[in-house]
Amino acid sequence: MAITPPQYAVIADHLRRRIKSGELAPGDQVPTEREIREEFGVSQPVARQAVAQLRAEGLVVSQQGRGSFVRGGAELVRYTGTRYSRDQKPNRLEEKDGGWQADVSAEFRQVQASPEVADRLHIPHGDMVSEVVYRWRVDGETVQVSTQWEPLSLTRGTPIEKPSSGLVDEPDVIARFDSIGLPVDEVRERIRSRMPTPDEVHEMRVPVGVPVFEIERTHYSRVPVETAIIILRCDRFVIDNTQVVPVK
Repeated sequence: MAITPPQYAVIADHLRRRIKSGELAPGDQVPTEREIREEFGVSQPVARQAVAQLRAEGLVVSQQGRGSFVRGGAELVRYTGTRYSRDQKPNRLEEKDGGWQADVSAEFRQVQASPEVADRLHIPHGDMVSEVVYRWRVDGETVQVSTQWEPLSLTRGTPIEKPSSGLVDEPDVIARFDSIGLPVDEVRERIRSRMPTPDEVHEMRVPVGVPVFEIERTHYSRVPVETAIIILRCDRFVIDNTQVVPVK
């Protein structure tokens, strides 16, 4: 027997299609609860639940006293297939293709490695590491936060003891470790989605119901030389993984 969806879900689906088709563009106000009641002949609680569903999906934002609006913000691309090489600068392509440019900030310090970071870097617990937190902001919103660690047992006293500033033209991890005779020969990324922590919700203004991508990355030069946790807002990023397949 067919299952009839609840009224609020039917209305949310109708509004969702209008958003996806562009009929309701970013910044447009979605129908008010009164307008939904009149159009669909439903009660106020049903109308309110339909809008709440779209808000939970991150499609709309509600402003006190003004109503609910279609979320704005262009889709940001992150290339993974060609990200780590000695030839390409994916950040430049990402900004060119997306028509956006990030404002990047970096906070540096030297700390004792946590047990998790030490295990990932194959160093003793409590060994000193450089730690840098990068924040990428687009149109005033923090869309990506990356925390990176490198063992000071490898970098102390070298020209790369202080990590990169994170700007597009700065040497990346591969170029930096090449420069001190530790050529990177492998980069591993594990990508998962999860719900954001309260701190991430606050810092990145993640809408209710919207998950984040968590990327666990490690660079190797036979042994780990860098590891990072990268957090991306799922409602802003699309991950492009294009692989070139050699033809025999």
